[in-house]
Order: sequence, then structure tokens, then C-alpha cells
Amino acid sequence: MYAILGAVDFFRYLVRPEHWRELPPRWAEVFGRQAPLCVEVGFGNGEFLAEMAQTHADWNWVGFETSLTCIVKTGRKLHLNLVENVRLALLDGKFGLRELFPDASVAKVFVNFPCPWPKVRHANRRLVDEDFVQTLAAVLEEGGEFHLITDAFAYAEEAAQHVAASGLAVEGPNPLPGGPGTRYERKWRSRGLSIWQLVARASRPGKVERIAEGPMPHALIAKPFLPEKIKSLAGLKEVWPEGVFVIKEVFFAHTGQTALLRVFSQDRGFPQHFFLVISPYKGGLIVQLDGASVPFRTPAVKRAVAAVARALEVA
Repeated sequence: MYAILGAVDFFRYLVRPEHWRELPPRWAEVFGRQAPLCVEVGFGNGEFLAEMAQTHADWNWVGFETSLTCIVKTGRKLHLNLVENVRLALLDGKFGLRELFPDASVAKVFVNFPCPWPKVRHANRRLVDEDFVQTLAAVLEEGGEFHLITDAFAYAEEAAQHVAASGLAVEGPNPLPGGPGTRYERKWRSRGLSIWQLVARASRPGKVERIAEGPMPHALIAKPFLPEKIKSLAGLKEVWPEGVFVIKEVFFAHTGQTALLRVFSQDRGFPQHFFLVISPYKGGLIVQLDGASVPFRTPAVKRAVAAVARALEVA
């Protein structure tokens, strides 16, 4: 029974931005009030987020995580502490920070103990890179702050270089005597490791290109439903400098008149899995997104719909 109640608790805080018609959204409407907007990227078990949301109840807080378990645990903490000023998104924070916040709209961004990915071959997985700091420079309001806490000094130094190159004013990395009070901090300090903090402030407006905007894509084709032609779409692939998509599998309904295409896509490192539906429509065919798997409307998603339509038109 407790597990069921816990699941219900976290739903109170979960937002599904892939379903929103307008991106970036109007956060004042999402929260039901106007307040300074603060973001934590990768909130883990939610200790820092829950504490900060209570300490600063006059701020609106948005947290990003890619782990459903972390979402549930954090939602329980928020519910038990009667916190109302937090929204949680099951989403890659680098993508979410860029796509879900207008320019100059965020007061503070926090990143606590990100994976440093110390090996050279894993450098492209590090959170604080050129793309991330370009987003920071755009979404932070004038005087807005970015706070990074890590046990890896080399990571903090590299992050400081990226942040400074974006035009933000950087302080640190400096030793952090105490805080933020998370499980990772306790773990590292128990091993005698130092904790480092980097703070950066925005002083001038920046810009960033957002990609998850526009209407849901679909295509109409004046061709008949030909199962063999549709089956041949498996393996259809497009690659360009900033993205890729590939049709992984094709399935047919028992009636034989509807096809489901399983698609993988990636835009600037942001992966998505979704389904396209091909079905008869007004004497022809319609290619559209399946309602059960709603992806963000990125260029790769739109290109997948267009490529399937082109392939079907050559029948």
C-alpha cells in the first residue's frame, strides 16, 4: 500500500513538457504564481532540492532527472514535507534547461556532484561543456547565478574555463567548507576528499537556439496502403551533422490496415524513442506520431515523418 501511495505522491510534482503545446512554457502558469525561477540539474534523491524549496519557499523550483526512481523518492520527500513550489521533470537536464526556459528567465541553476567522466574518451558525456554554458548564458537573468559543486578539482577547473568563455563572471573553484548536505557530500567527506564550488554570474544577455518547437508533424500521401512497401521502411535512416534517425522496426495491426514504426532519433546528443503510425486517411495515407509515445518536436522527429512520407510516395 505504501508503494502505491508513494507513486501517487510523486505524480503531484511531475510535469510532462513533451505534451505541452507551447515551448518554452509560461512557468508562472505552471506554478500558479509569479516567483523567481530556480533549477537543479540532476537532483538525485532530492535532498538538496527539498531542503532548498523549503528554505526558499518564495521561489519556484524545477528539477531534472533521468531516473524514475529518483523522481519517486524526491516526490515522497516533497509530499512528506508539504512542499508545493517544486516541479519535477523526467528529462535530460541539458536539453530541458535549453528548451523549457526563455532567455533571461532563470534566477539560479544548481548542479551538485555531476559525474566527472574522467577518461578522455568519455569527455563528450560531461555535463558542463560549451553547449551547456551557452544555454546558461542565455537563460540566466542579469545577475543570475550558476552553482557547481564537485569533488573533482580537474572537472571544476575545466568547467570554469567553459563558463568563463561564455561571458559569465566566474568565482572559483574554491574549497567548500560545508554543504550542500547531500548523500554524495557525506560520502566524499567521509573519505577525506575536498569539495569544490564554482559560482558564475550573468552580466549580459545571451542567446541560444532552441529546437523543440512548432506543431506536431504529420504528412498526407495520395497513395494506397501497401504492406510490402511499408515493411521495407525498416532500416530507413538519415544522418546529418546535428542529428540522426533510424526506423528500427515495423509492426502491423491484426486488421493489416495500420502500421506502427518504432523510431530512434538523436538531436545534438538528445536521444528519443517514439512510434509513427501509418493508416488510411481520405483515400490516401497519413503518417503521424502515435499518441502513446509523444516525443519532443525536434528536427529529427520532423525529418523522420517527412522521410517516411517521401519513401511511401515513391510507390
